[in-house]
Amino acid sequence: MKTIILFVSLFTPSHFITAQQAITWQQLSKVGWYPAYVPSLNGFYDLPRFSKEIKALDGKLISIKGFYVPVDATGKIFALSATLSNMCFFCGGAGYESVMEIIIKEGETNFKKIKTDKYIEIKRTLKLNKSNQNHLMYILNAAELVSTIK
Repeated sequence: MKTIILFVSLFTPSHFITAQQAITWQQLSKVGWYPAYVPSLNGFYDLPRFSKEIKALDGKLISIKGFYVPVDATGKIFALSATLSNMCFFCGGAGYESVMEIIIKEGETNFKKIKTDKYIEIKRTLKLNKSNQNHLMYILNAAELVSTIK
């Protein structure tokens, strides 16, 4: 009987669910910069030097709250910002570390209802981008909406 209980408890779905780690923009701000030559752009650019704390988040399922900033006419990609759109990285009021590239999960329709500057929480696996200048340095692929906060 004990063997059956142990077997059932080991193979219940709850053991296969991975909880996301809630992170903050303050954690993501722990990044330095160094100049490096980028051959594809034929010039020197500042590249991120991630702290150990940030490196530990690479590939981890996370959740984060921020402001919705549309950047793609198709609605499949947007930016999540630590600040409102009039103060975000794109408008010159904040740093690279205050914005994240979000690629929406295929079939996800909840983002269509969200308007610019709504404060939301999303989740997915964090990818650190150290060298591809065509993307932001923080990326969430196949992102899902957790909630619209305000």
